[in-house]
Amino acid sequence: MSDICRAFGSWRPHGVIFDCDGLLMDTESLWIDTQRMVLESYGVSAERTSPELVGLPASVIGPRIAAHVGVESGAVITQLLDTNLALVRESAVAMPGALRFVTEVSSRRPVGVASNSARPILDVSLHHGGFAGLFDVVVSADEVTRPKPAPDVYIAACTDLGLSPQDCLAFEDSEAGARAAVAAGMRVIAIPSPGQQPAGDVTFDSLEVGALSDWVQHWGCRT
Repeated sequence: MSDICRAFGSWRPHGVIFDCDGLLMDTESLWIDTQRMVLESYGVSAERTSPELVGLPASVIGPRIAAHVGVESGAVITQLLDTNLALVRESAVAMPGALRFVTEVSSRRPVGVASNSARPILDVSLHHGGFAGLFDVVVSADEVTRPKPAPDVYIAACTDLGLSPQDCLAFEDSEAGARAAVAAGMRVIAIPSPGQQPAGDVTFDSLEVGALSDWVQHWGCRT
């Protein structure tokens, strides 16, 4: 019996919601670089980013940096967003197999994105990856009260699709993101980013795993 069959049995999602950074787009490293660059601009050495900060938005990380360096948090948040947007515009690329897999899923189920990125950065990132027009809904951290690990972005995405979270599947790469999807009541497939151990119903190394495509092929075409 495959890992997917053991995890889901005969269950099939009515909708699928994807994270973006580190899952669809190879931008998690750019966010880490952004934090390092901002810290170093204040004379603080940043050899590595704490794993617990992976997947968290500027609204959370900015105040932490501001408290550490003794400046106003709004200025740091703006600096984080501006720096990250520049990096994404310059070098964001899609993760291996992500565009093919999303295209395959979108032909069979409604699909969405639920991201902790700010909306301008998210839009640029998805455009660079070739995902423009593939998603039925896109929800960013800007559009909800609480970012991941709170469930708000996932609940909003499911609501926009007209579906219950219990009937939807989330794909996540980070621990914070997986906690958000679970808190929303969704089932989760984890594709971990380096250093992360997101809790999913089943875990794979990438979206290129054949078992995932084989499972999707059995869902039937979208009506």
